[in-house]
Formats: sequence, structure tokens, C-alpha cells
Amino acid sequence: MGGISGFLTNFPPFIYFLLSLLERIPVKLPMQIEKMVSRVSYARTGRHLQRYDNRGFRLVVGCIPYRYRKTKDATSNDEAIEVLVISAQNSEGMLFPKGGWEKDESMEDAAIRETFEEAGVIGDIECELGKWSYKSKRQSIFHEGHMFALLVKQELDRWPEKNIRKRKWVTVSKAREECPHLWMREALQELVHRHMQPRPKEEVKETACKKNT
Repeated sequence: MGGISGFLTNFPPFIYFLLSLLERIPVKLPMQIEKMVSRVSYARTGRHLQRYDNRGFRLVVGCIPYRYRKTKDATSNDEAIEVLVISAQNSEGMLFPKGGWEKDESMEDAAIRETFEEAGVIGDIECELGKWSYKSKRQSIFHEGHMFALLVKQELDRWPEKNIRKRKWVTVSKAREECPHLWMREALQELVHRHMQPRPKEEVKETACKKNT
């Protein structure tokens, strides 16, 4: 995505990254910068730009944020990586960040934005893990969900939904236990499966589909 729309999509993560650094410096931001930050420190709301497919399914995108564990004792891919889960707003359990894909952004940009807004992390987005159709229990609306893997590079101290969600790093096994959504657990299994497949470095570079946030 280029132009103004691309700039606005990537601008909030930059501001929060800047704030995470400034928090460690005892200085007061100029009033102009404080006002600018206040305008980008919230998540997108409303569905006037929401995308739907030809069946009327709402299109949803999200990420499974992950990192490699710093341990030499890992005996499987379940133990070699950790994933970041967030609390649900209106139900129990933990899940992965996701939200509506809007008309002014690419699918990858939407997944990056939702992960930033809900989980407060940025990193490298990788190839799509797959797509799943499911029905919302709360609203009885059908959705088509697309999930990506995101290798986390930075955890931010501030993000738009910090006050309404909790986040935590867990093992793959723990994520399976705590996530109530079958389609998200299947996306997680696909992530683990990919990490089990040995590939040459050249192939990894070609198929990683990385896009830095």
C-alpha cells in the first residue's frame, strides 16, 4: 500500500514505537506532538469500510504473533516457539488478534493493524496460514477469517486497546487449551506444522512473505 492511505496505516505503530522510547526519557513532549499522538492513539471503529465476500460473509483478518523461546531444552516445535494471546472483550478465554478487513487497506496491512491495535506488537508478517469460515456466536453473523504468522520484533508499552485487553506469552500447548475457537487452533497447528518442515535458506527467503511493520 502506498500514498497517504499507506502512510496513515503505518503511522500509529511508528508513534507508539517512538513513545515506548520516550517513556524512558524524562522530557515533556511539545504540545503539537501530544495533540498528534492523541489523534492516532485509538483503534479504528465502525464498519462503513468493512469488506464482505459475494456470500455476504464479513471478511476478518488477524495474526498469530510468535517468537522463539530462549531455551536449549526444547524437544518439539510446541516448545521451541511461544505465541502471544490476548483476552477476549466479551467472552472468556484467550485468542489471537483479529478484526475486520477494510476497503482502504490490503489484507496484510489489515492484519498488521489489528495486531498492533489489540496486542501492541510489531514485527515481520509471513505467508497466510489459511482461511476459515465460521459463525459468530454472539451476533450470529458468518465470517471468513484469514490468519497470518507474525514474527514479533518489538513489544510496545502503549497501544490502542491496552486498557481493555490483557496479553501474555504462552506455549503452543497452553494456547490450544485457552483458545475457545476451533479455527484459530487450526491456524496455530498450521504455524507449528510449517516450523516442523526443514527448508533450505533460499526457499525460506522466497516463501516467508515478510513485510516489516
